[in-house]
Order: sequence, then C-alpha cells, then structure tokens
Amino acid sequence: MIHRVISLKYRPQNFDELTGQNHIVLSLKGAIKSGRVGHAFLFAGPRGVGKTTTARIFAKSLNCQEGPTIHPCQECSMCREITLSRSLDVVEIDGASNRGIEEIRNLREGVKYSPLHGRYKIYIIDEVHMLTQEAFNALLKTLEEPPPKVIFIFATTNSTKVPATILSRCQRFVFKRLSVQEITVRLRGIAKKEKIKITDGALHYLAIRADGSIRDGESILEQLVSFVDKEITEEDVFKLIGFLGHRFYYELLDKALTGDLKQVILLLNKGIEDGADPLEIYRGFTSYLRAAFLIKADVAEEYLELNKEEIEELQKIQINRDMIVNLIEICLGFEDTIKRSVNIRIAMELLFSQLVFFLSKPVKQSTEERDGKDTEPSDVEKEANVKDLLFRNLQDRSPKLAGIIHKAHIERNGDVVTILIENEFSKKQIINNQKVLKSILKDHMHVNFKIDVKIIQKKEDENDLIKTIKVMFDGEEVR
Repeated sequence: MIHRVISLKYRPQNFDELTGQNHIVLSLKGAIKSGRVGHAFLFAGPRGVGKTTTARIFAKSLNCQEGPTIHPCQECSMCREITLSRSLDVVEIDGASNRGIEEIRNLREGVKYSPLHGRYKIYIIDEVHMLTQEAFNALLKTLEEPPPKVIFIFATTNSTKVPATILSRCQRFVFKRLSVQEITVRLRGIAKKEKIKITDGALHYLAIRADGSIRDGESILEQLVSFVDKEITEEDVFKLIGFLGHRFYYELLDKALTGDLKQVILLLNKGIEDGADPLEIYRGFTSYLRAAFLIKADVAEEYLELNKEEIEELQKIQINRDMIVNLIEICLGFEDTIKRSVNIRIAMELLFSQLVFFLSKPVKQSTEERDGKDTEPSDVEKEANVKDLLFRNLQDRSPKLAGIIHKAHIERNGDVVTILIENEFSKKQIINNQKVLKSILKDHMHVNFKIDVKIIQKKEDENDLIKTIKVMFDGEEVR
C-alpha cells in the first residue's frame, strides 16, 4: 500500500474539520445557505492555515450533487473528482509558475464555456500575488463582469501585493495564524489515530515550532515518526529540528543578568553546536523577552503560549519591566545586522555582549526592585537619566533632534522638563516634536511630563571695529 503523508491523509474534507477559522466557516456557510454566493473571493493569511483547503471545500459544497450544501456528501462523482484534483469544472492554478499574461489569456478563453458537470466553473489561483502587473490587468475585466456560473477564488500569503483594483472586486477573508493550543489539539488527534506515542511536552514544543501553521506541524510530526522508534519526547524534537526550549533561554537570560559574559558566550555557542540556527536563537530569545514582558504586565496566560512550568519560571526572574523593554529594544536594533551578517555567530556574540554590558551598568535599586517588583525610580535617578533616555530613543527616530538634545542642557523640576538650547539650533524642531518627547518620557518613566523650551543666547562676537583695531596694533589676521 502506498504511504500517504500525514498532511495529505488528514487534510480536512468539510467545513467542520477545519481548525481555528470559525469566522470564515460561518460566513461561507451563510452564503451557501442563503444562495448569496459572490463571484470572486480572496483568501489571505499565513502559510499552512487552510486557505487552499477551504477553497476546495467551498467548491465541493457548491458543486456537490446533493447541494449546494454545507455538508458535501464526499461520495458523488463531483466530490471525489475535486478531492483528487481531477475535476474539469474546478481548475487550480499556481500563480507562482503561471504568472504571465499568456496564462491569463488562456483563462479568459476558458471562462467562456459553461461547466461540464457541476453547477459552477471555479478557478482557484494559489499565490495570486505572484502574477505580473500585465496579468492582473488582463484579468481585471473578466473579474469585474464574469460569465454566469463562474467563480474565482484567490489565495495569497501577501495581500498587500495584490492591486487595489483586484481587491475591490473580491470578498476578502483573512485567515488567522493558529495558536499553539489549536495546533496541539489537532496534532494530538492525529497522533491518536496513527497510534503515535508522543509526550505532551513534545507536542507543545512541536506546536511552537510550527509557528502558527498546521501544515508545518504535521510535516514535523511526520519527520519525528521516522526519526524515533519509541515514544517521542521533547528532547527528540530539540535534536531533530535544532529547536531550543525555554529552559535554554532562561539560562541565557539568567547568565546575562549576573554579568557573566563568558558563560553567556559558551551557552550561546553550545546551542549553535547542538544544531540550532543562530537566527532561530535570536528569534527565540526575543520571543522569550516578550513573554517576560507580558508576564510583568499581567497579561492573561492564554496570550503567552507557554505551559504553567515555564510561566512560573519566568515569574521568578529578577528583572523589572522597564529593563525588559530596554533589552527588547537592543535586540530589535540588532535584527538587520544579524540577518545581513556574513558570520551570524559573531553578530550574535556582539548582541549578547551589548546585553550583558547594559545589564551590568550600575543602577540604584530599592529593596523591592531587587526582589523583582516594579517601583517608581527616585527623582534624582529620573533627572540624571532623562537626557540619556531622550537621546537614545531619538537616535534612530530623528537623528537631527537627537543631536540637539545631545548638546542641550536639560533640567527637571517636578513634572516639568526644561530644554535649554543655544540660539544656533532650531527651536521649531523641539516645539514640533513635543509629542514625541513626552511619549518617550511617559513610556519609560510613567509620568506625563510638560516640555518647556528656552533659548540660551550665545555671546555676541566682537564687532568689526574692534577687530580692525586689533589688527592695527597686534598684527592679527582677520578670520
């Protein structure tokens, strides 16, 4: 018997089998029941979340001999042909390899003919954003006024590349990225049917690695079944796909907090030598910092995509919310460097050196802060840090304004920040950016500051007469 991979064997064949797209299922079912079926649909969303599968089910529901129905029978010739991709009335086109104007011209010729067996002639164009501009232009008129009984379904992972003239003629459906919980439930059901022994921890990390895609999760599960003879554990997941669990990132952050750069570098390189992609480590560590921030912000656990053990572990980390924000900012600032670096390992080592350097800077902390609680910094600390805070946050956002702040003298009195600038700088630049400055101060110090701008008059140069006298008596050159 020919083996069928899991992603094809368990591909949903009706609306009820789809995972995590209830908002789309309800809308399409309503259209079928009421008979108000449009002539053009756009299915947009991440990879592997069911766009093409939904298009096939929709086509099956419309052309089923028992229909139109929201429960296609799966037994009639039309249902079987669509399932096997052999239907002459349901044409699937790959937009990536059939993107030219000639292919669209052939499509325009085909729509003139009535469906052979079904009620509708349905064109499913996958990755439609890959079509050329000329191909979109050729499709436009047909899409605007298609012949009766013709339906277009476009699927794309990047709807921003689809021209507005095409979008305006389609009913748009946005498929959401699936949660770790939804993927875990789906994969657990498949494992049970296939009699695959797998631990809950392995399923959890497998679902995280799937990154919102059911298809990716099913492909990794298929790979694990071939890799492991007995029960699949989380260690097997780590070994096979070079994935690192939250324990690794906990240790990495813990070593960084202690200022032990040597141990941080050693741990980082051990993760790379164990098969993890440095870019994946970067993404994983940034996501871990995000989870730590959400916990400090008391966000509901359902948004964390962590198990209880990992949440308890994060809650014990001795770090306040503002410091986590700064660490995330440093990581995001290194993103382009890491992606473009010829040697990503060096870029990663540089990033963590910066993180350790930042964390090792002397900061006055109260007893509560040392216990991991967020407290308001003292006025002395705020006043000392306000200039540096503004400058660091403006470097990328507005270099010109950052330069003015760097040379300005900044004073703080209560909730009023006074910026003293010399008259050679633009006062207008400060005034126009007061909202930006207030936003930075509010976000990092949790106080609504008032901004006051004053001009410092520079000492006037000596007049020309005095310069002339100096030249006459002292022989100095006039500059």
